[in-house]
Amino acid sequence: MSLVTTRAVILQTYRYSETSKILRLMTYESGPCSALARGALRAKSRFGGLLEPFIEGDATFYAKPGRDLHTLSNFELVRSRRGLDKSVELFTIASVLCEVVMRLAPEQKDRELYAELAHGLDALHERVGTDDIVGALGHLWRLVGALGFRPELSGCVGCHRPLTDGPATFDFPAGGLRCLACGPGGPGLEAGEVAELQALAGSGDRKHGGARPVATTRARPAGAGRHGRWLAEFIQHHLAEGTRLKSLRFLARLG
Repeated sequence: MSLVTTRAVILQTYRYSETSKILRLMTYESGPCSALARGALRAKSRFGGLLEPFIEGDATFYAKPGRDLHTLSNFELVRSRRGLDKSVELFTIASVLCEVVMRLAPEQKDRELYAELAHGLDALHERVGTDDIVGALGHLWRLVGALGFRPELSGCVGCHRPLTDGPATFDFPAGGLRCLACGPGGPGLEAGEVAELQALAGSGDRKHGGARPVATTRARPAGAGRHGRWLAEFIQHHLAEGTRLKSLRFLARLG
């Protein structure tokens, strides 16, 4: 048994007994793992009510090779991100970020994925009090990209011709946009919606909140509801692979 200290984000918590919790963590040094926080629910717990989803800190736990559940020894707060629950939409997006990592990330160290998760949660927290929910979804697209599933949006998935000014359809099974000449492949997007989606799901720019500014066009942009449904469908097809993610149904109802 060894004592490990690593930066970690709490993805989810589960009641284990009258006094304890099980935490699902994304750690910087070890990737996803679980830890038992004994006494966390006691009134005078040494954890002081810190152990909640979205919180980031330095976790110390006793790790034993071959065991899936470690024992948490200490947790030093780094970022609380409290206030996300003031926005149903931002809380939903943050919950999807955490559930995607918890349920679908490989059980191995992935510092790029950790950084994308932490950055996305920070950016969502900074958006509390704003109404740019569509822009907030860009952070979830970035996480999808970090997992290796960025959609094909610059060219048609059928004929591979560039998609510039025209409308398209979102072919979820094929993994991207399809021009109208190649036939229907899913929900239709107007030209302005195509440009908006390309901006949101592109590589992004961390200096500007983690997602590229949404392109302005004369066409009416898609609302958060349509963008949420597109994301939920894409994740279900390409990442979940039959796994039911509870948070996706809420993502599909944004706006």
